Amino acid sequence: MRLNQHLLRNESIVQIHDIGEADGARFFSMEYVRGVSLADVVKKQGKLDPETAVGYTLQAARGLKHAHDRGMIHRDVKPDNLLLDDQGLVKVADLGLVKTPAVTRADDQLTEASMSARSGLLSLPPDMTGARIALGTPAYMSPEQCRDAATVDHRADVYSLGCTLYVLVTGRPPFDGTTAVELMSKHAYDPLVPPDQIVSRVPKELSAVIQRMMAKEAGDRFQDMGDVIRTLEAWLGVHHTGTFSPQEEQIAKLEGFAYQFTSATPAVVRGHIVSGFFGTVAVAAVLLAFFGKIGWAFGTFGLALQAALAYFVIDGIARRGYLFGRARALVAGMGWSDIAVSVAGLAMFCILLALLKVFWVWAGFGLLGVGLALALRYGLDRAVTAARRPVLEGCERQLRRMRAQGLDEEELRQFVAKFAGRNWEEFFEAVFGFEAKLAARAVLLRGGAAGAREKFVAWREPVVAWIGRVEAARKEARERAILAQVERANLLAKGASESTADRHANAAADAMVRAAAEFKQAETHRARPGHDTGPAPGNVRQLVKAAENPNDFAFVPSRRPDPLGKVVNLFVGPHVRAVTAAVLLASCALWAHQNGLVPGAELQSQAQQAVDTNDLSALQQQTALDANRATKPLALGGVPPALTARVDSFNVGLAGLILLASLFFRGNLMSAFALLGAAVAVAGHQFGIRTVEPLRAYHVSLMLGTVLALVGFRLGTR
Repeated sequence: MRLNQHLLRNESIVQIHDIGEADGARFFSMEYVRGVSLADVVKKQGKLDPETAVGYTLQAARGLKHAHDRGMIHRDVKPDNLLLDDQGLVKVADLGLVKTPAVTRADDQLTEASMSARSGLLSLPPDMTGARIALGTPAYMSPEQCRDAATVDHRADVYSLGCTLYVLVTGRPPFDGTTAVELMSKHAYDPLVPPDQIVSRVPKELSAVIQRMMAKEAGDRFQDMGDVIRTLEAWLGVHHTGTFSPQEEQIAKLEGFAYQFTSATPAVVRGHIVSGFFGTVAVAAVLLAFFGKIGWAFGTFGLALQAALAYFVIDGIARRGYLFGRARALVAGMGWSDIAVSVAGLAMFCILLALLKVFWVWAGFGLLGVGLALALRYGLDRAVTAARRPVLEGCERQLRRMRAQGLDEEELRQFVAKFAGRNWEEFFEAVFGFEAKLAARAVLLRGGAAGAREKFVAWREPVVAWIGRVEAARKEARERAILAQVERANLLAKGASESTADRHANAAADAMVRAAAEFKQAETHRARPGHDTGPAPGNVRQLVKAAENPNDFAFVPSRRPDPLGKVVNLFVGPHVRAVTAAVLLASCALWAHQNGLVPGAELQSQAQQAVDTNDLSALQQQTALDANRATKPLALGGVPPALTARVDSFNVGLAGLILLASLFFRGNLMSAFALLGAAVAVAGHQFGIRTVEPLRAYHVSLMLGTVLALVGFRLGTR
């Protein structure tokens, strides 16, 4: 399942997102397809017109070809497993019986229990998938699959797809039977009634294509799904030359939809209001800081930040946006320790605001920001949605027609990206989604042939990339643990000792995870233009065999236990760094407050009083005192001075920020360098560093500490 998850990345195949365990029950999550199966379509509408039926079949053939090119045979192609979404896209579903090159005859043989119950075939419903009996659905199985499902190749899927097309154009299955055995016998020996003899409007050319797809002998059929695709494209009149050449009418319609989308009056007004708001906030913050109102300037910045965060949450809940969904999944996957660190960090931030005497300013501006976010979401956004809805509906109708005419989905998306104009990304994302936009951009901008193109809300992409790295690490650890548990239970059931079961189970889990990673890397390499699109490398095939035949892992090296690394991690791990960062930031805030370096402190208040009374001499005197006054180390009642003596500059707070940045990286060596860099930044200047004006000792210690931390970040992994 893990391998299939990474191999079958295609818009015509239902995606497997994750595997997991909840309350002792193991599960896997799949893409939700909003729509119906082709079986439901036939039940509701009866037989379909030939062009529509061939268009649906062509899309399914492309998805199956993607699987075949990666060594996978579906073995259960039927209308129930072909899903039609609300945009007219057909997706291949239910890979439960998929066959890979690593599956042996023994894997598909009947168990003793099923052999003793073989008579159940006589009463098995013909439209039901045989669970380890015949491995397939009798109403759609090829003759060779009825005889031996373990030895079939991709031509069995060609036969089943032909049966599916037969049902779509005639409204009935190619053979009738009251039991599975009777039905399988008819597939193997009875002649096929041509579709055009059942439904006269089925063209004889299409009837001949279906009959060839359903030939009794595999050698008489189309020899691969590529031949099927080319034949169906030719029948539909799709002249596939590798690049889609749209008609002028199609281009004009799309350009009109894109222009109406981007130039909708509410959307333009919203853009001006949002830009004006942030521009006004920035100018106000600068002016307030210039006139000495640091607290209010800081609060104004908080207004913009909190308004943006509030809108992100409100809009994400209302529209279920892509980034909000990823962020919600990230939070939902946090462990108790991560939650504790996050809550502690939020508490420390609130304490810092209180020490700076701007907490209530931030709270007040926060309420104002929430109000502005609500007004934007339920005021302007609704108007924008209402103005754009007819445009998107019109565009989707055009795309559905083009899909029904046999246009490949990838070419369809490139057509939209190419002709939607300079500001194409928002329109494209509204039609296809965020991930599809990134994939289309990578192809569209290759070589610079598309000209200048504007990006839409590009700041999301590094955030999504970071969330993806965190989720990938979590998923890999979770899947490795589940796979190891399953294999350990199998080995224990076979009589292996606990130590042997643990060792081999970990080796099995490692092999499967490594195989998935190598396949993903190979697929990425194959997708690049000019690279070989042949089979995967030999070492990948070996890992596939290890992953899907977990009875022999002798050649797969187990991960060696690292007790020293675990001990080191106790002293330099992420939670140690998080707590240390919080302590350093709080200490810096307290030191700044004690030395009158924050708004509201005594010395700054005296200077402000001099400004307010227009006492120039008093102001000059106070300024001179401030310049000549040396700061003192932090002093806390009840705490020995030796513990706070190092807190004597803003380096302490900057060291805390260095440790916070280190939480985005992993590795004991990286952690050690980050902690060492923070220590040098805090205390390095107290060990006799000699400098030249205008540099001070604490400047040099900060630079040295930062360099050490950057070296650690380079050695670490994200």
